[in-house]
Amino acid sequence: MKKQSLLTAAVAAACFAGGAHATNWLQLQGTEPSGIAAPVHVFGFIQPTYQDAGGSAVNGLVGLPNQPGNTSDPYNYNGAVPKFNQVAPQGTSASSFNMQRARIAVRGTVLPISNKIDYFIMAEFGNNGYTYGNGSYTPRLTDASVTFNEIPGARVRVGLFKTPGPEEVLQGIPDFDYINFTNVSAQLIQNQFIGSGPVTALAGGAYLVQSAPIDAGRDQGVQLFDWFNNGPWQFAYAAMIGNGAPLYANAQSNSASYYGRLQESYIFNHSKGPHQAGVTAWVWDHLGHQTLDVPATTGYTRQHYTFKRYGAGAQYRSGFMKPGALRVTAEVMRGTGWILSGAPFSGPTNGAACTAASPLCNETLYPGANNAAVGGYVETGFFVTKHWDLEARYDQYDRMTNNPGAERIFKTTTLGVQYYISPMARITFNYGINRIDIPHLSSVGPAPAQHNASAIASAKDNTIALQTTLIF
Repeated sequence: MKKQSLLTAAVAAACFAGGAHATNWLQLQGTEPSGIAAPVHVFGFIQPTYQDAGGSAVNGLVGLPNQPGNTSDPYNYNGAVPKFNQVAPQGTSASSFNMQRARIAVRGTVLPISNKIDYFIMAEFGNNGYTYGNGSYTPRLTDASVTFNEIPGARVRVGLFKTPGPEEVLQGIPDFDYINFTNVSAQLIQNQFIGSGPVTALAGGAYLVQSAPIDAGRDQGVQLFDWFNNGPWQFAYAAMIGNGAPLYANAQSNSASYYGRLQESYIFNHSKGPHQAGVTAWVWDHLGHQTLDVPATTGYTRQHYTFKRYGAGAQYRSGFMKPGALRVTAEVMRGTGWILSGAPFSGPTNGAACTAASPLCNETLYPGANNAAVGGYVETGFFVTKHWDLEARYDQYDRMTNNPGAERIFKTTTLGVQYYISPMARITFNYGINRIDIPHLSSVGPAPAQHNASAIASAKDNTIALQTTLIF
């Protein structure tokens, strides 16, 4: 049994960590172990998931006769279930089973041409925010890159791949310890593009829009990166220039996006693999651009916007799948410009269509550079036995900190437990305690608007999620 466990662990490391690599996501996802990598290695994983988002409805909404385009909408939404109380990405059911992720990939070295050129290709067939948008599901290519390792100190990766951003988004999903992302990563970091539907101008430079799928932390471009070891210390860097969008959204980025990440690690006992023991700290930055066709006197005019994202974090990990192994992570993220506020509802309860001028069933986009948001999380995991891992995470996202009337604070405490059958298979259970705060309720508007905002925010339910992860 001991030999079998060791073999399973070795296979898992080979699939997702390239065998002899340390925990450095830039290295793990972009390179193969020199001299021993196979020309073709096929792998993947699936994550069948059950989620219950609560399903509570909102009642008691009142009319806003002084709000243009919103005279009767609130009455139509009485009894409607908010989208945040329904299971994503469809948002049509309070509870459901879903194949959240199903990915197949191939990676290797381009032998016999060269053992210094690596490649990585992966496709997503799961039902999630990357494959579903505007009412339709489309499997998508998530990664397609080639890495050239000829230049000492400056490896070159080109193609479509994860950008060097925050740890929560950059890390490999098979090693992600929770079922859902934090509020700040889901709403601010994983950039959401704007669909082809109508755009309605609001006061203060905001717009009502229809959103498209997220970028899942990916872009097309070229990245310089490398890492340097000095005893137990390891320094790594990455600098990338990209289109600003994955393949399906090329038209929405009018100029290049720039990314950077620096990290320093102190590695314990020469540990290796995606669960490397040690202490790591990192900083990252992203300067991006997007376009939006906004209403003009005749037709539409294309506007160009700049946004920024940046943050820092640190992690301590003492081990993996052994009693007493502890993990502690903290990360903070901030953004300015191009901030989206999700639509509260899918549509009116009276069967009427969602109009382009309704602020209750369309996303609100704040594209100006003066708009700001900040968030972060702290989390921990502890192996009680070799197989049982207890998890706890608190995350908070403060959206539109510059606008008292639009500011909302999302708070979630996630309690979880994982049972590792092996490094290749586990079952994860999460219970989320959720809250939405309105810190400046008096700034929302007249009394009816304050009442409606409070009623919608207070309807947020707690959530339950159960997921199986199988790596092959």
